[in-house]
Amino acid sequence: MRYLLLILLIPMSAFAGPYIEYKHEYEMRDWRYTKDVNHLRVGYKTDNNLYFEIGPMTDGYSHEAGYKFKVNKFTFKGKLETKDTDLSLPKSKLETEIRYSF
Repeated sequence: MRYLLLILLIPMSAFAGPYIEYKHEYEMRDWRYTKDVNHLRVGYKTDNNLYFEIGPMTDGYSHEAGYKFKVNKFTFKGKLETKDTDLSLPKSKLETEIRYSF
């Protein structure tokens, strides 16, 4: 069922505007399984490739904001994601990618 949901949502991601997204994380420590985390997020993508998402997850809720843009042969991507679980303090991470295409 979850794969059917993903297949239905992929074509919607090409358009600017509101969307819904399902995300599954398989977490490991020292290459051993620790837990699964499932997210269901409602989001909005702007015409200039900024996006905002929020929604429930397995043990709490999460939200994320990010961007993606190209300058000549460079692509810049970044996001800030925060997970607030019932089990611990909120966890945040900031990711940045810079890609050069030949």
